[in-house]
Amino acid sequence: MPVNIKPVVGAGLASCCTIFSILGIVILLTLGSFFGKHVEGLTGSTKDPENPDHVAKMCYVAAIIYGGFVVFCGLQMAVHRRYPRGVQL
Repeated sequence: MPVNIKPVVGAGLASCCTIFSILGIVILLTLGSFFGKHVEGLTGSTKDPENPDHVAKMCYVAAIIYGGFVVFCGLQMAVHRRYPRGVQL
């Protein structure tokens, strides 16, 4: 029994969201790694966070949320590939 799934967002928006989410994941994982290692450039002055380990954890949580967006938008792109161009959904 085939499932009739319709896309929630457009193909262009889904691909743009996927690209920006992947970029966000890379940046957040890098920042989380730097905060976790207490890199002096990020944690050396008095205006920087008091608990860099907590900041690193929050960067990792945000990266996981972006991962959810990658999955959702990737599935949206897959749904768009099922339908030929010009078909009313």
